[in-house]
Amino acid sequence: MPDRGRKESFSLKYRFVRILLILLSLPYIKKINGTQNLLKQNPYIIAANHASHIDWAFFYNRFSAITKRHVHCFATIKYYNVPFFNLYVTLSQSIWMDPRQPVRSMYAALEYLKHGEIVAIFPEGTRSPDGKIKKGKTGVAALVLQAKVPVVPVGLIGTDKVLPKGAVLPRFARCQANIGEPMRFDTFYKEHDEAVDQNDQDKILEIEEKVTRIIMKEIARLSDQEYPY
Repeated sequence: MPDRGRKESFSLKYRFVRILLILLSLPYIKKINGTQNLLKQNPYIIAANHASHIDWAFFYNRFSAITKRHVHCFATIKYYNVPFFNLYVTLSQSIWMDPRQPVRSMYAALEYLKHGEIVAIFPEGTRSPDGKIKKGKTGVAALVLQAKVPVVPVGLIGTDKVLPKGAVLPRFARCQANIGEPMRFDTFYKEHDEAVDQNDQDKILEIEEKVTRIIMKEIARLSDQEYPY
């Protein structure tokens, strides 16, 4: 893994796949706002709402091109046998998420962050069936509080119109991404570390739920939604 801040090298296959997906996305992406918030150096987490497969195919490829760095996404293991999806996960050095072994996936993400890289996560855990933001899972907070890195929130708008859950082919519609300013959670580190040291599971959950709610509210704002949870 690369050192902090060092420009990453990409394989020719990954460059080709990334360019292909970027070209395919051109008719559908209306705008990407806030690209200056995608840090060019140091580790951080990108957290976005999730309503369509094109969320990663269209936007995370763009983010990788903008930062000139790998964006290591979490990818559900149930798509392991889908050839193109598997190829993309492999080439982009993303992380297979197996619900039966969540600790392994978390460890892989922490290792990337430890070595100064970018990890992308959809806190809702799965695609929204109707495009409306769902309750975030605490995995994003656990990752933030253990890695002690910033979170760059992203609100995706309209991706469910392009490729709704259950659809096979994209429909002609326009979508956009609003990238928010990096969020830092330094004030929670000490309390969370103490709760972990004491194995106080109730306190750990309380802190992680609080951090998750803060992140999800900002994602909802950036996607022109309300977060009711």
